[in-house]
Amino acid sequence: MSPLYKRRRELAALEERERQGESFWSENFSIETRNRLQLVMQSGAGGGDYRTIEASIRVLLADLGLLSLYKNAHGDSRDQFFRYLAECDDDMVPSVVEAFGKGYERAFEEEAQRQSFFSGQPPQDGRIPIDALLVREINRVLAEDRIAFEYVGGEMVPFASRELHVEVVEPVLRLLATPGWERVEKSYQSALSELARDEGADAITDAGTALQEALSFLGAEGNQLGDLTTSAKSKGIIASHDAPLLQTIDKACRWASADRSNKGDARNADEASREDAWFTVHVVGAILLRLTHTTPRGATPGLPS
Repeated sequence: MSPLYKRRRELAALEERERQGESFWSENFSIETRNRLQLVMQSGAGGGDYRTIEASIRVLLADLGLLSLYKNAHGDSRDQFFRYLAECDDDMVPSVVEAFGKGYERAFEEEAQRQSFFSGQPPQDGRIPIDALLVREINRVLAEDRIAFEYVGGEMVPFASRELHVEVVEPVLRLLATPGWERVEKSYQSALSELARDEGADAITDAGTALQEALSFLGAEGNQLGDLTTSAKSKGIIASHDAPLLQTIDKACRWASADRSNKGDARNADEASREDAWFTVHVVGAILLRLTHTTPRGATPGLPS
């Protein structure tokens, strides 16, 4: 669900401050974030079903080595589970989210086994994955609230363990903050913001724009990324073996542009996924990291332009 007016304004202001170099990413889960996670968990297909929550509690208790979440607990299982989500320590919230995902799968498996027993038919093979919309909404909450985790493959992955984030995004943002790279930084920050909002096609397009701005700043000529890549290669701004990678980014940007044009036709749309955008934005970041060590046109080596 897209944020409403007031929250959109707050997020826009936060993004503007991020473009000025501030960072708001944290591993602390505010009560507002916990509430938003609860609402997401209660919303999806089967997400708020008592069997899902019962299974989630069993997963969590087994992991904690406990028999109950609370002594003399009152209320049904849903009350206890979401009370725990609201009250537990910050470092336990990722475990609660993971327990919910595993409980969701387990509840569907158990239901499939019950249906199989009554129908006399063998249960379908394969595990039931957590609903894609639930995953997307969990990640939307985390990204909008600048929680430094991503829910991937049933696990809450901290940004600190994501090598590309640590080795590429943080260094490139530091380098782009230097004088002369402002337009590049603005486009790349926009790509990161759109990635956080799960706007894959826009994130890819803005990453491509950041690359175009960087090549132009360094002296390449042309209006399109393909032309700029050819010019950069001929001028020695990039090595010959770098050109195919930039051409791949150009193709990704063209595809993303076509994706946006086709969204009105569900039969033709091939939506850019979060994974597509995440890969493109980080590869562009790695390229920018290399390009920031290139001397811009008209600059004296070793001196700022």
